[in-house]
This record gives sequence, C-alpha cells and structure tokens, in this order.
Amino acid sequence: MFESYVRAGFDVMNQANNPNTYHGHEPIMRSFEVLDAAGIIHSGAGPNLEEASKPAIIERNGTKIAFVSRTSVGTPGMEATVDTPGVAFYPIQTLYEPPARVHSNPGLPPIVHTVPDRGEHRIALEADIRTAREQADVVIVSWHWGLSPYQIQPNAGAGDLPVMEYQQEMGHFAIDSGADMVIGHHSHQPQPIEIYKGKPILYSLANFVHDLGGFRDRTLMTMMVSCLIADGKLQRLSYIPGVVRGHGPPDFARPSQAPEVVKRITEMSAPFGTKFEMGEEEVTVSL
Repeated sequence: MFESYVRAGFDVMNQANNPNTYHGHEPIMRSFEVLDAAGIIHSGAGPNLEEASKPAIIERNGTKIAFVSRTSVGTPGMEATVDTPGVAFYPIQTLYEPPARVHSNPGLPPIVHTVPDRGEHRIALEADIRTAREQADVVIVSWHWGLSPYQIQPNAGAGDLPVMEYQQEMGHFAIDSGADMVIGHHSHQPQPIEIYKGKPILYSLANFVHDLGGFRDRTLMTMMVSCLIADGKLQRLSYIPGVVRGHGPPDFARPSQAPEVVKRITEMSAPFGTKFEMGEEEVTVSL
C-alpha cells in the first residue's frame, strides 16, 4: 500500500485518524518505520505526545509548508500521552438537547451540540500552530473530524451531513491561531468550503478510493484541490470535480463535464458565503 502512495506522489501523511487507532500501539510504531523508509513525512502520531504534536514540514522551491495534524475521531485510549504512543487527539463533548415540542410530539430527534475542549488541548493546539508558524512560511492544519454517512445516514450524499458546531469553532480557532488553511477529512463525502478571514477551511475533501462495503456499489462525488503558493503565501485555491465509481480511483473532469458535482459543492458552501468562478479546467474559490 505504501508503494502506491509513493507512486501517486504523496509527500506528507496525516496519521491522526481513527483507522490508526484500531489495532493498538505496535502497528502505529511500525507505521513510522514504513513511512520513513518510503520517504513520506508524517505528523499526527508518535511514540509520545510531544512527537505526535510536531508538524510535518516540507520545502518546495524555497517555501516551507508545515502540517499540524489532529483527530477528534478514534478509539478511546489511543491518544498519545507523555510516555505512550498514539495519535494527536482533540476531545469533543456531545450534548443532546430535547426540542421545544418534544412533549407534544414524542420521538422527535434531539438537537445535537458538540463542544470542543477549551482548556489544555486548545492551548496546546495554539502553541503547536505558532511553533509551526516560526518554522515555516505556510501552515496547514489537517483535521480528522465530523461524521461518516454510514454511522447515521447510510445513503447520505455530498453535503447531506451537517458541519458540526465544533468543526466550525475549531476551524476558525486554527485560523485565528495562525494557520493559513484547514483541511478536513473523515466524512468520505465532500463538505462545504468556507473562507474565514480570507483563509480557506475545507471541511472535507472526500475520498479518492472507497473500500468500505456500504460505498462499493455507489457513485460518489469528490474533488481534487489545488493551491498556488507564492511569496510565502496562499495566493489561489481551486478544485477539479470528480466522481468515484465503486472502489475507485476517481474520474476527474472539467467543470463543464461534471456540473452536478460543481452545483452540489456550490450549494452546500452557499450558507458560508463562499464564491466560486467556474473555468474551463477547474473551479476557482474566491479568497
């Protein structure tokens, strides 16, 4: 599998994710060796919390780009600690509020609130972003978060699952702390693009490959995002729409050839006030 990553041209990997927590500490430690041997820089997991929290930094044409990684999804007990390996975990509390008319309409679903830690984990994240800022020209926060369709709505499509309260709060916090961009993943479907203070938050990029049973027989939307970085800053953001049929890989197309994908991403991003310009080869996001 790692050979495929190398052939595909991956340079950086976020190891802060729920699949990385399923099989215990030994496979995580082994993954570091395999990634290092493949020449893939990684962040988001480590032999201890200090190492798991460190950014992955790459340099291209004299510009340094740092990736700070977190996950809010995963197996309890697999978060990295001072002296044990694991992932860089950011805890979220879930609260359920009865709707106003529940007494007259028994069975109404509750209103779900998600509250991120606002203590030590927030302080640590801010410090990690600022440290990355000192070491690099551009800082990207990569966050495994949100909901997966099969957990609550198996047939959900692009944008059908809401951006959770904590996602927007922490996306904004990451930008306020010095990040230039936030990239989200976990929902397996595209989610909205928000521009906050001139900087993008991509709540989910979706998948390029689907190996989960519930997705194998479906055609799902995806997108490939492109960033132009010049003079140490993010100057331009765009995406190429695509679809994944069955397992994948994705079929990417010109915007005019994938109007349903462009339309859906535009619609789901509209509540955030995001503007797009459709070109011949790609869709540009107004920063």
